[in-house]
Amino acid sequence: MLSLLSAVLLPQSAVAAPNPFEGRWSVVLVCPDTSDKTGLVKGYEYAFTVSIRDGVVQGEYGAPGKPSSLVFSGKVSDEGALEIAATGNTGRSDYAVGKVAQGTRYSYTMHGKLDGAGGQATRRELRPCTAGLTKL
Repeated sequence: MLSLLSAVLLPQSAVAAPNPFEGRWSVVLVCPDTSDKTGLVKGYEYAFTVSIRDGVVQGEYGAPGKPSSLVFSGKVSDEGALEIAATGNTGRSDYAVGKVAQGTRYSYTMHGKLDGAGGQATRRELRPCTAGLTKL
């Protein structure tokens, strides 16, 4: 009888706990004014939501493939380490490094940390940007 009870309870206790950061998160991406060889590059701010499921981060701003759009995808560890790959299409050229044409495709990565119901990620390439995240 004891071995039957153990066989029933063992699989349930062996099931991994869900990632503690599962759910919907509000993101405010802030890219302040900066400068490059063309002069001033205007800053911008995007507010959107992402979802985290099974440690996978997914969300978007705007319509993917259209000007002023952005797609966030990545992973968050059970400890909160955050890695994001961002891809999108530029908006007006005065907001884009190098003054590239509107709709030009771009990509970059971010790294950061979630802790409880909040967190932050920092852009690694090209221009300074931070993403503040708040659990909804």
